Amino acid sequence: MVFWYLGTIGTNFNLKGHLDFSGSCLLFSLWFRIVFGIFMFICVHVFRLYIYIRIFKQVRKVTYRQYLVGAIVFVAVVTGYGVTLSVLRRQLTVRFVPLLGTCVYGTVFAELSFALVWVGWALILVVTFIARDINTSFKEYREMLLIVLLASISISYETVVHHVVREYTVHQWSRVSSTLFEFLTSQSSLFILLGVPVYNCMFHRDEFRRKFFEKMKADGMASRYQLTLPPTTEPNTTSQQPTL
Repeated sequence: MVFWYLGTIGTNFNLKGHLDFSGSCLLFSLWFRIVFGIFMFICVHVFRLYIYIRIFKQVRKVTYRQYLVGAIVFVAVVTGYGVTLSVLRRQLTVRFVPLLGTCVYGTVFAELSFALVWVGWALILVVTFIARDINTSFKEYREMLLIVLLASISISYETVVHHVVREYTVHQWSRVSSTLFEFLTSQSSLFILLGVPVYNCMFHRDEFRRKFFEKMKADGMASRYQLTLPPTTEPNTTSQQPTL
């Protein structure tokens, strides 16, 4: 998410000095914004949901092979997409135009990037739908649905702006709005996933832990993680009688 934010800021705003070296537009736009930003965001969410589906829906173990396959897929896409576009002529990808003072996208780069983003968004939507009925202590269907909704709004807006206003980086309103949408999408996902657990751990720690452990026990996960249910404290309703 940090790379995504840095890439968005570096691409949409001509911060003084950051575009002075050769290839800076490619670095911020392709590598920071797309590869280690948006694509990493997609991979993390898809892989998390895949692990949940494998454990709780398919009742199968997760071994090093699943992590290895995920790493291979990521490296393959990075190599095929990022490295290939890096060696193409700047007119086909992204370049800095001194007269405009900003980065300008080529058609090849823009269309391939949007294709990758939309395919990744569709993949997140599919795995979120598959994981919807996982009724476990790790269920995050509502949170992921909200993240997908925010991502849908952001991607749809970016697609419309890029195709209607081809030189959108020239206009300040389009750069600011684009950065705002991407910032909200990337930064809010972490708070959406962790907001409720963090709040309960801070203000309702014992009750939240007890309910979570009960769900873990119902899922058959308590013994695997060697968890024991905390004792429930019931108020003492018997009053001591004075001794005569």
